[in-house]
Amino acid sequence: MSNNILIIVPAYNEELTIGYVVTLSRKYGDVLVVDDGSKDKTYDIAISAGAHVIQHPRNMGKAQALKTAFKYAAEKGYDIVVCLDADGQHNPEEIPKLLEPILNDEADMVIGSRFLDGAKKNIPFYRRFGLWILNATTNVSLNGTLKITDSQSGFRAMNRKALGELMKINSNGYSVESDMLVHLAEKGVRIKEVPITVRYDVPNKHKKNPLSHGVGVLADLVSLIGYRRPLLLFGTLSIISFLTAIVLGYFAFLPYYEEGTVYLTPAIGSGIFAIIGIQLFVAGLTLNVLAKMVRE
Repeated sequence: MSNNILIIVPAYNEELTIGYVVTLSRKYGDVLVVDDGSKDKTYDIAISAGAHVIQHPRNMGKAQALKTAFKYAAEKGYDIVVCLDADGQHNPEEIPKLLEPILNDEADMVIGSRFLDGAKKNIPFYRRFGLWILNATTNVSLNGTLKITDSQSGFRAMNRKALGELMKINSNGYSVESDMLVHLAEKGVRIKEVPITVRYDVPNKHKKNPLSHGVGVLADLVSLIGYRRPLLLFGTLSIISFLTAIVLGYFAFLPYYEEGTVYLTPAIGSGIFAIIGIQLFVAGLTLNVLAKMVRE
């Protein structure tokens, strides 16, 4: 396939699978492995398999590994970039699926989704539940401009237009996949999903704790919502505060109709939560106006 396609593989301690991933990927373009401070033989094996390798002196995270790769792709003038994970979960033989919509000028970025064509039945339940939460939160961040079924998929392809926009993002956290989507959707970049298969019987499947990773992504996404849609975030928190105030008020004044007394502690709590609710709503309105001014 065209030498103007670059396959990007961020890797950290993936000596068991990197050779297989590189070898299969080379059929579809040049391969760049970003060795993110591995302490095993990832670098040597990737070189032996025929990849170009850039080494980070220490582990800097996937977001930084992708930035390094995007910079390399832009400098070398590649027309299409494909990203996939180094742990063997993604099948490089499915790369043509992601390339087709771009080559047919139907999309600028294509995401390989585990939730299309019934593929999700192979995903462990706990992962499906966690991904559902992260997908829903990401779609809230997208403000209705796009609905994504697999926001955390690392199997993606993009053309020069999408790559140029991604060079501008400033994401260093767990939520890099979602940050990419939000930024590109805001810039009018065409995004499409295609069905892929994912393996979970890979050697390093427990390298990252799914719970801590998921909580990290969710925390970053909540921060993103607070920045891009403050009225939604603060309005939701305000409603929760008002509901809490109502419940506490109910328990405070319930005995009044039976005994003529009022429970002071829940009554004070009700007043405090009511004040917090008002403050949160006002803060949301103020930040929403400021956010619109910044975007304009």
